[in-house]
Amino acid sequence: MDTQKAFGHGRDIALDAIEDMGKVFDGKHERFVPQAMTGLLVTVMSCVYAHAPTSEAADELIAQARAWAEQEVEKGED
Repeated sequence: MDTQKAFGHGRDIALDAIEDMGKVFDGKHERFVPQAMTGLLVTVMSCVYAHAPTSEAADELIAQARAWAEQEVEKGED
């Protein structure tokens, strides 16, 4: 395994979770999707903090992920 493969596996797992969330809500109770997404984010971020060597390292990882996510959104807007 290398960095790219690990990133890809993590992305695929997240996409599967989002797909499952879509099946749960599937046009019903859509006003609760933000709370579901918050639950997903809190769980992932809690895991990052639990496994990072320091909270500062976790903050850096989360900041990098946010920056990459913003770049992905910007690419999609072109």
